Amino acid sequence: MTISTTYRCLLFVLLWGALLPSLAQQSGEMVRIHGAIAEDVYAAGGTVDVLASVEGDVVIAGGHVTVRDRVSGDVMAAGGVVTVSADISDDVRLAGGDVTLSGTVGDDAIAAGGNVTLTIDSKVGGRAWLSGGRIDVAGVIGKELRAAGGRIVLSGQVNGNVELAGRDISILDGATINGNLVYRSPQEAEIANGAQIRGSIDYESVEQPVVAVGAAVAAIAIVALLSLAVTGIALYLLFPHSMNTSIVTIRSEFWKCLGLGLAIFAATPVVISVLLMTVIGWLPAVVIGPLYVILLLAGFLTAIFYVGDFGLGLLGRGEPSKVRRLWSFVLALILVAVLGFVPVLGTLLLFVLMLLGVGVLELCLYRAYVTQPGT
Repeated sequence: MTISTTYRCLLFVLLWGALLPSLAQQSGEMVRIHGAIAEDVYAAGGTVDVLASVEGDVVIAGGHVTVRDRVSGDVMAAGGVVTVSADISDDVRLAGGDVTLSGTVGDDAIAAGGNVTLTIDSKVGGRAWLSGGRIDVAGVIGKELRAAGGRIVLSGQVNGNVELAGRDISILDGATINGNLVYRSPQEAEIANGAQIRGSIDYESVEQPVVAVGAAVAAIAIVALLSLAVTGIALYLLFPHSMNTSIVTIRSEFWKCLGLGLAIFAATPVVISVLLMTVIGWLPAVVIGPLYVILLLAGFLTAIFYVGDFGLGLLGRGEPSKVRRLWSFVLALILVAVLGFVPVLGTLLLFVLMLLGVGVLELCLYRAYVTQPGT
């Protein structure tokens, strides 16, 4: 593997990373979507406001993200400040510094962030899984509630069981739990006299670091999973032809892709080390280092698309549509994340997928390069 070939591959992947904020449908410093949208919405930017009635899913990322009006499908949003007040028919998955949900969710809600708030106007038809530094639940949850954080305040209504883990837990006046309450904390929760808990109460005393670490791990895992999902969707929307070509290439040349991926994975750190030892090579080394990391990430996500496509093939779905391929990617990502926790085999699976994706990116880039006129 020559230095020039590796550098071209890494440079190509850097362009992918640089363009990630520019999702297919709309992007920019300020993105506002109004009216009635009869398809899925994908958007990213400094500020993203979806103020429309959407007949489909909404996938957005930005510094400040807002979703209002109505969404007939799912909502997946990540950003510094995330505010959702729409009437959503299906699931919601949110991650950010400050996350506020004040709308209606037909099914489940998953949220993680520094501060997570379900306002008094919020209503979740299914389950709610929350993680954050501070969690405030003032709305209505149709089924169970699971929350882990530093400070947890419950003042709303939960129609199922409640499981909490936090440093400080308060159940305020007016709170209603139509099931059992199980909580873990260094100290007993503050339960107001006006709170109604119709099931049993089970308290487990735990050390504060254990609760803090558990909440942090849960929050990081959810944010990382959402970030990878949004990034993968962005890559596909930006380069659908390249991604489809990569999937077909892995399918037909699996072992060649795996071997190339292993070669690049092993050779690039050596190339960087050699360059750093030369007088004029430190600048290329400084450039190649971050590109190498981006290459590994892009390769991993490309392999996840292959896994999703493989699953669709097992189901006999034929050639998938864009929406079906994106959903298969998200489901494959979740499956791989779960399998990744399996000792030894899980780590090996993640490593093989990364090598597979890196190899196919190199192979496709090389073939595109040699077929260009004048090369």
